[in-house]
Amino acid sequence: MIHTSRTLSPGWFAAAGAAALLGLSVPPAAAHAAAPLSCGQTLTADAVLTADLLDCPGDGLVIGRGGITVDLNGHTVDGVGLGVGIRNDGFDNTTVTNSGATAARVEQFDHGVRLGPGASGNAVEKLTVHDNELAGVELAGADGDNRVRGNLVDRQAQRGIVLTGGAGGNVITDNTITANQGEGIFVEDSDNNRLEGNHIADTGDGGLVLEAASRNTLLGNTVGNSSDGAFVLRLGSNANLVQDNTSSLNQDAGMTVSDSSGNRILSNRFRDNGDSGIFLQASDSNTITGNDVSGNTGGIELNHADRNLIQSNTADRTTGDGIALEDSLHNTVRLNRAGHNGSRGISVDGEAAAGTGNRLIRNTAEANLGDGIHVAKAVHTLQDNIARDNDGWGILAGPGNTDGGGNRASGNAEPGQCAGVVCVP
Repeated sequence: MIHTSRTLSPGWFAAAGAAALLGLSVPPAAAHAAAPLSCGQTLTADAVLTADLLDCPGDGLVIGRGGITVDLNGHTVDGVGLGVGIRNDGFDNTTVTNSGATAARVEQFDHGVRLGPGASGNAVEKLTVHDNELAGVELAGADGDNRVRGNLVDRQAQRGIVLTGGAGGNVITDNTITANQGEGIFVEDSDNNRLEGNHIADTGDGGLVLEAASRNTLLGNTVGNSSDGAFVLRLGSNANLVQDNTSSLNQDAGMTVSDSSGNRILSNRFRDNGDSGIFLQASDSNTITGNDVSGNTGGIELNHADRNLIQSNTADRTTGDGIALEDSLHNTVRLNRAGHNGSRGISVDGEAAAGTGNRLIRNTAEANLGDGIHVAKAVHTLQDNIARDNDGWGILAGPGNTDGGGNRASGNAEPGQCAGVVCVP
């Protein structure tokens, strides 16, 4: 239903009447600017919404030409649970924005805002997108520097922001994404996007999830209180950069990588989550460097994950092991700190054939409630590690492991300090 904004202003009629008296025609552009917008209208010129559009039976507004600006001007585009609030089926260089002093709402559609295949160079900004069914904002095959920025995306029945179907080269930045029942941001089969500075909270699923999505950049995002994992790379999400992000108080891991390789996970802060800070499952050749994974149920956990670099991370005060490798081979664990954990500092479990073992080099494990470093089976290498003040052994290495020398231990509960390798104080 459209309200009284259908009535043109008295000023417009006065201007039209004066022009008629003078024998002049009203300029078409002026007439267009004064006309109110209606539900389902296709826009081919710049437009400003002057009143709410309520109970639109299908689409709200449809972009019909490239290079235009649609200003919601503090008004609401409201549907009945069908169609798209703002639809762009492939036009370029348009802007949908809000210049009004109050929120511009897009609500009660299948999709709040949708950019379709081939749409590029568009901006979606400063909107409040809430209570839609499938997604608040969706880029479906939209590629080439589309920008979704500064929006509030709240309370969708499913996902907040979605990139799918080859949506590449887009920038999703500085959005607040809250209380959506699915993922906060979901990227599927879409590469080379930049997701930066987004704040995601209270999702019913994962916070920021990539599925079969590669070479994306996740930079400076925060995820809190999600019902699943905070950051998730899965099913062939390869060669992504995950840097300077924060997660806390999520019900699953701070960061999960499964069946994905070649990712760089750098300088993130994943703390106080319901599972491990970082969990790698069947994922190879990833770089995990400079992260703080303290205060989780586990710090960094690898399961059937090979040839990864685990370096210069802090895994303190977890309720389990600081760093744990299970059935994982050819990994380098170097220069990490694992202290004050509820179990062991660093643990390695699982058989390794000759030449496939993990290398534990220059790590520090101190004040853990179990062993500082525990390597149950062969054939791993331990070199230049420090183990102090642990409640079990400083270093416990089973038969067949390689003592690389330079290991040190003192103040541990077991009088021998180390077994299976030689330690000096």
